[in-house]
Amino acid sequence: MLKKNCFYCKLPSNLYIKSSNKKNNKNFNFASTEIDTHESEIKPDLYYCKNCEIIFSEFIDRKFEDNYKDVFDDLYIEQIENKKRYFKNIINKLSNIITSQDDVLEIGSYYGAFGSQIKEKVKNYTGLELSTHASKYAKNNFNLNIENKSIFTFFENSSKKFDIIFMFDVIEHLDNPNEVIKLCSKNLKDNGKIIISTMNMNSIFAKVTKSYYPWIIPMHKFYFTDHSIKKILNRNNLNLDKILMDVRIISLEYLFLKISQKITFFKFIYKLLIKSKSIKDLSIKFTLFDINIYVASKFN
Repeated sequence: MLKKNCFYCKLPSNLYIKSSNKKNNKNFNFASTEIDTHESEIKPDLYYCKNCEIIFSEFIDRKFEDNYKDVFDDLYIEQIENKKRYFKNIINKLSNIITSQDDVLEIGSYYGAFGSQIKEKVKNYTGLELSTHASKYAKNNFNLNIENKSIFTFFENSSKKFDIIFMFDVIEHLDNPNEVIKLCSKNLKDNGKIIISTMNMNSIFAKVTKSYYPWIIPMHKFYFTDHSIKKILNRNNLNLDKILMDVRIISLEYLFLKISQKITFFKFIYKLLIKSKSIKDLSIKFTLFDINIYVASKFN
């Protein structure tokens, strides 16, 4: 059985999922809404460390951070209104947590969809985003306070502490999730909260699809379960308070575009769909019950 040394403890870790397709391992697309085809799709092998209880990609030793600086994601911009509605829905779910006196930080603020919805509901909003293009878009279109830098650089020059730190679909991209969570915990106020969304590899959909699970992609370096999220939080003085199901809001056009990249038959449906503007612009709530939102609070 193939083995790879664990990113953290360096002990040999067992193969967890063997790649279903690995045509090319050199050129990755780092955009959030990246579209794969059967011809160009890259599926990394995943490994599991029994000692650390983490799942990680074969590309774990590669540093990805610099690649995000040049990301230009026009498909995300096309979907920005749906993204705003999606985040508005999340904010409503968290209405008993978010207050008008909160100083909040978003790590991976991207094109400002979340920031645009929360900025009027809190005292101060700060976003951190590596993509220069996304940072400028968020500033220019939503008048957001965005820092075009990493969390490590940001806290080197700031002693500010926050009431809530948000990370939506970010932790799986990080070069070192534990170090980022540790830094977040250190810079939370007493009883502050961290809110994270990511895939749950123990979900039925992830287990059934295995190596064909659509979120196994090169830009995702770490994969989590409810248990492993709880463990990394506890290790850094954070208590997992609740788990919420993540429900996306997407257009029918985008849904069928994604499906058509995986199932050839749906390419025909997609071509018919985009001919009707009234249908293709319809938005729906969509979930495969495989992505969760984790709410944790700091303890002393």
